[in-house]
Amino acid sequence: MLLGLGLAMLVEKASRGQRVLRTIMMFPMMFSPILVGFQFKFMFNDNIGLINNALQSLGLTDQAIPWLIDGKLAFWAILVAEIWSSTSVFAILILAGLLAMPKEPLEAARVDGCTPFQTFRYVTWPFIMPFAYIAMTIRSLDVARAYDIVKIMTDGGPAKRTELLWTLVSRTAYSDARMGLANAMAYFAILLSILFTVYFYRKLAAARTQIAAEW
Repeated sequence: MLLGLGLAMLVEKASRGQRVLRTIMMFPMMFSPILVGFQFKFMFNDNIGLINNALQSLGLTDQAIPWLIDGKLAFWAILVAEIWSSTSVFAILILAGLLAMPKEPLEAARVDGCTPFQTFRYVTWPFIMPFAYIAMTIRSLDVARAYDIVKIMTDGGPAKRTELLWTLVSRTAYSDARMGLANAMAYFAILLSILFTVYFYRKLAAARTQIAAEW
């Protein structure tokens, strides 16, 4: 969300080519999670991966780094893939809030001598908060059902260090042939998704009420 917020604010401040920047910003949303998984699995490959080749060419390392084999490194590799694919969701929605925001309160804050941080904290952020909550709701549901990228890149390994709920459900159902337990875990995951949705919906309703009272 922080990366999306920063990207949205940079695009909103752009005086030229804003439409082109918005289009470029939407590119990661156009790729399916399976394709993203294959892309980053190739990039983090030990032998032919672009990242290892770049690091060795720059002299930063003299040997290949086992990104997808080491437990801690595999987690960070997946994290990079997820951030790349999801930052645009936050950026697009927060940018919509920034573009919809009236300019009069910002001008009044400048006249009153507010610093840029104070203007953002007390004027901009309360207005775009509902848009941020919408983005967080969408991403929370995506995370609750995350499967494709982890399945493609590590399949929950090594030694289950990157195991997620849905990769565990798949392994329990098909590899271990324990369909009943897998169904129970799946129902639990659905319940978690519902709780996440209710929580963020209430936060969104409260933020909208606050904005209506202040504006």
